[in-house]
Amino acid sequence: MTATVEQTQTDLRKLLGFVEHGQEIIITSQGRPVAKLTGLPQTAIAPDRQAWLAKLADLRARLATGKTGLNVEQILDEDRGQ
Repeated sequence: MTATVEQTQTDLRKLLGFVEHGQEIIITSQGRPVAKLTGLPQTAIAPDRQAWLAKLADLRARLATGKTGLNVEQILDEDRGQ
């Protein structure tokens, strides 16, 4: 599909509707193609934070070694003399 610069300015919302449904629009100026209007890939819906935290807690519980000690940041701080 093609549209002139003037059509694009007038009907941008309509053209965006086409783009959202997978259409590609070539924008022309004085009869020459100058730009292409395309949609972005659909992003996945962000996972539910509470469900993700529950899965993380379950994973930590299943993989816990029972060992306690310094974490990596504390070890690095110790090595740096802080």
